[in-house]
Amino acid sequence: MTFLAQALIQGAVGFAVGAGTNDLAIRWIFRTIYRKKLVLGKAIQDVISTELMSPERIIARLSAPDVREMIERNIREAIDRHCLVDYPSPNDLVNGNPVAENALADGVERLSTRLADDFVRYYTQQDARVLFVRNVFGKIRGVLGPLMPDLLGLVVRMPELHARVQAEIARVLRGFTAHPIGRVNRIVDPSVRVYLASICADAFAGYLAKNLPVLLRQLKIWDVIQDTIAGFDMQRIECVTRRVINAELRGVTLWGGVIGLIVGISQSIVLWLLK
Repeated sequence: MTFLAQALIQGAVGFAVGAGTNDLAIRWIFRTIYRKKLVLGKAIQDVISTELMSPERIIARLSAPDVREMIERNIREAIDRHCLVDYPSPNDLVNGNPVAENALADGVERLSTRLADDFVRYYTQQDARVLFVRNVFGKIRGVLGPLMPDLLGLVVRMPELHARVQAEIARVLRGFTAHPIGRVNRIVDPSVRVYLASICADAFAGYLAKNLPVLLRQLKIWDVIQDTIAGFDMQRIECVTRRVINAELRGVTLWGGVIGLIVGISQSIVLWLLK
């Protein structure tokens, strides 16, 4: 056998052995990962949750001016969209929802009671009664003049009047709940919408800054990483990894073959020199 043929054969064998050895090493690594995928998943979860995406990092990012501006802009756009909707009456909005219907009725009752209480509380004040008598009746001469504010105070304190005022206010409020709302932009000024968006953005950022660590623990967000890795089979882990670093893995296998080729040819040269 000539030297050239021997060198080519040993080089080819060396290339095959080197490339095959590296490929087997890569496959062995994947199988080791598969056997320890629970440990690997926990380690990846810890790195992501405590280093890459810790609550502190997330809060700091959410507090950045550009993110705060984006949140406010999105809220403003949502408010503007809702302001252009033709809303039906509050009664129609809650129709078919017993909980909402009861809440609306209870709200009307509580608001009318509160307004009636404010009415009575206001007119039990002497100055308010005097001003009311003066504006409504003018200057009353004679004995009734000084007595009118006191008489008004007695009337205002009557439970029957409170009940009548409360019932009248409730009737007006129920009429309002039966009236279609229409487009809210007719009654909400753009400056008010901007102010509401700013308040909501601040409230949202403040809530996350205060409660994000608790929310992450309660929702178990990071457990998804470990559970997902634990649910992978070996072939899927290998396919995902090869898809990400396929060129590098091919390079490792190729370089193993090149090194084997060099070793095979070198052995041929040494054996030829020793003859």
